[in-house]
Amino acid sequence: MNTLQEKINREIKTLPLTSQKEVLDFVLFLKKDFNKETDNDYLSKNPEIKQAIIDGLKTPLDECSDQLDW
Repeated sequence: MNTLQEKINREIKTLPLTSQKEVLDFVLFLKKDFNKETDNDYLSKNPEIKQAIIDGLKTPLDECSDQLDW
């Protein structure tokens, strides 16, 4: 039985060299994006920001301002 990796390798080998490079570039792009920390990850690691978000979510709408200070 062929594994997915074997099937991918077999298909890539049939491509012209320039197309193989494009496949490699795409794989590297996916890996970079996959390892990227999300905004949620960043915010949840910062206790002050995390608490400010929780407090904001608990604030009743009638206590919220409809004007921005900035």
